Amino acid sequence: MTQSHRMSRGFGQQKRMFHSNLPYKNLRVNILKPISTPSGLAFWSANLLIVSMVLSPFLLSVSMWFLVFAAWWHTAQTLQASLRLPQTWWEVLKVSFVRFFQRRELAVLTLLLLAPALSFFWSDDKAYWLRLVQTRLPFLVLPWAFANLPTLSEKQWKSVLYLLVWFMAGMCIAVGINFLLHFDTIIEGLGRGNPVPVPRSHVRFSLVLATAIISGGWLWQQGFWLWRPWERKALAAGVVFLFVFIHVLSVRSGLFSLYAALFFALIRYVWLSKKWLAGFAALSVLVGGLWIASETVPSLKMRIAYMKYDWERFNTHDDGHLYSDAVRWISLQSGWRLWQQNPILGTGAGDLLSETKRITAALFPSYSQETRLPHNQFLFIMASTGLFGLIISLMAFFWLVYAGRKNSLFLTFQVMAFASFLIECTIENAIGVAWFLFYSLWFLSCTQKNHSASIS
Repeated sequence: MTQSHRMSRGFGQQKRMFHSNLPYKNLRVNILKPISTPSGLAFWSANLLIVSMVLSPFLLSVSMWFLVFAAWWHTAQTLQASLRLPQTWWEVLKVSFVRFFQRRELAVLTLLLLAPALSFFWSDDKAYWLRLVQTRLPFLVLPWAFANLPTLSEKQWKSVLYLLVWFMAGMCIAVGINFLLHFDTIIEGLGRGNPVPVPRSHVRFSLVLATAIISGGWLWQQGFWLWRPWERKALAAGVVFLFVFIHVLSVRSGLFSLYAALFFALIRYVWLSKKWLAGFAALSVLVGGLWIASETVPSLKMRIAYMKYDWERFNTHDDGHLYSDAVRWISLQSGWRLWQQNPILGTGAGDLLSETKRITAALFPSYSQETRLPHNQFLFIMASTGLFGLIISLMAFFWLVYAGRKNSLFLTFQVMAFASFLIECTIENAIGVAWFLFYSLWFLSCTQKNHSASIS
């Protein structure tokens, strides 16, 4: 072998070693996994779900069922069974449910479906009962899917959250441009209780935005990047932008939930690290920043002024029920009275709407707006299924929290969700169920050691 040939061969080996260490090489193997595999389908379904949660109810449903199929497909592969043969379906189903019930923190979530489902026996309006139960169906379907999904690499779990951050940044830029183009009209609308225009529900949009903020902060703290290390600086800038924009959006549910989560994360950090002075400084910055935002951000300033005005009208004037915030207070009073009348089993999920209309008409005879169900998740449960429903629902919530008690990201999200429960009936529509359930399961899986094995 000539010297030039040996040099050429050595250079080729060095070149192959160099390329094998590049980040994009791992990216191509672990992240851009073909959709023709269960793991690839699961990964891309999760990406589709976080996008469609904001944009499309149809695609949201499709992405959930893709996750279900990925779990079914993976289970069949582990059994070396063909999905083309119907006779093997029963074996796949049996094994999948065995796995599901072995994951008790996931199986217990079915109680959130069971509570309204059992109220069939004391509900007269079966059509409305079916509607509410269908909304809760993902509490069986998605936990089952997560119990049977193929293992994803740590980079894949985090990449889905990375997409969330940048997708919401893009959405906020679009919303911000529209805000600037119609600034006077939108500010005037805020003075009447209208929200800043966003895709679909402004409440759910703000909750997803708050989720993107805590996800981005966690990814930055973890030192995560996809292609180049400088992405961490871009990620930090993106999180700051989202944090500022959620104040511009000025949706109280999102702000309240975000600050509840941030205060919890800060208190937890200080308690574990014993850095009391740093914690006090951070708390001061957080409180000071919120005050500055309330005094300088036009949309937030207008929202706060409207809240004060609405509350005063509700308490001192006969027409107070005509204002948007009054709907919340009326719904809470009606829900509380309903629970007092049916403390053990509630009205039944099927009869909640008709009974809410009845009690609202009795308590507020001059109220003529559309009847709203209780704007509090726990009160909604109490009014519809009584103490029975509340007890088994709390069992599901807190068992899940106990399972992820050592998981800081998961716990922070749970605080955010519980904060939203106090001012919204969050899990009584498709987007709210998808938001709470998917991110609870994803955050729990993302940082669990037994779910961070790489895909072969």
